Parts: sequence; C-alpha cells; structure tokens
Amino acid sequence: MLSCFNNFKKNPDEMQGDKEEGHAIVGEFGNGSRNSHVIYEAGLNAFVMSTTSKINDTLIKDFNAVGAIKIKDPSMFAFEIAKKLPYVESGVEGFCNYKSSRVEFLQGEEGKILNSLDFNIPSSYQIFQEITKGIELFLKLDKYEYQNEYRLVWFSNEDIKDSIIVRCPEAIRYCEKIFF
Repeated sequence: MLSCFNNFKKNPDEMQGDKEEGHAIVGEFGNGSRNSHVIYEAGLNAFVMSTTSKINDTLIKDFNAVGAIKIKDPSMFAFEIAKKLPYVESGVEGFCNYKSSRVEFLQGEEGKILNSLDFNIPSSYQIFQEITKGIELFLKLDKYEYQNEYRLVWFSNEDIKDSIIVRCPEAIRYCEKIFF
C-alpha cells in the first residue's frame, strides 16, 4: 500500500501522521534590495512510501510492528512499482532532512534566482521547483529524527487523495522479510 501526503495529514497518530507534510517556507536574505519568501505546499500529486533506514526499539513500539520488509535495492523496487501506478510521470527518493522548523533559506545562486522570480509568469513555478530540489518532500521536524526515514515518491499528473494498493510481484525480488 502506498499512501499520500493527504493521508499523512489526516492521521491522528502523531508518530504516523503529520498535518504539515509537504508544507515549506523557502526564503532568501542578502542578495539585493528584495528578499523573497515563498510559503507553499507540494506533493499533492504524489504517492509516497515512507521507510526507515535503521530499525530501533522506539520505532517498533510506535508502529506496533512485528516485522518489516527490507528493500535491498530501493531504486529498482521503485521502478517496478512505478510501472503499476496510474498516471505516474516521474519520481524521487531519498533520506528525510530533520530540522527544527519547516523554513529553508536558499543562498548563493539559488537565492538570487528566487529573488528574481515573477510568479505571474508560469515558467517561474518550474524554476522554483528546480532550485528547491523538492526539499519540502523530505522535510520533517527534529522530533521524528529517530525514525531515520527514507522516502520513495512517485509523481502523478493528477492529485492523489487516497492510498492505493499495488500488486507488483516483480518488486518482490528486491525485498526480504524481517521478523522481530
């Protein structure tokens, strides 16, 4: 089962849900007379699989886990899953970044580019995505750092509002069972 940021926001369990998933504030200071800040939400068109890179006792307890699936090759696993997903165009994967807030400051050339964007011009949105590199998809608060989260994200050309069950026996070869 793959979830989505919409479901993460609705989950009342604080360890499994996060009302601010996909939200970020990106800003820039010091590159001219104009200092830009953008408050935005992303990932509305994404299927998401949250995993961990390190199993620990707190994680097992918080998720009431009795076992897990180890993904030995996340990229190939994600590729096989992508073939089964509707309207998927691309994807990303990576470790979550843990911070004390959802504010990120761009510096150097990226900061200069942010300050020059005019969001009345449609191409500015693509440029914005390129300079932020999807940070909002992997941004989590410090209190979740013990989860050592690694995410697989698949982008659709439609908004994703619910989980999806994917039947993909081709992906099994990249997995192994772990029992606690």
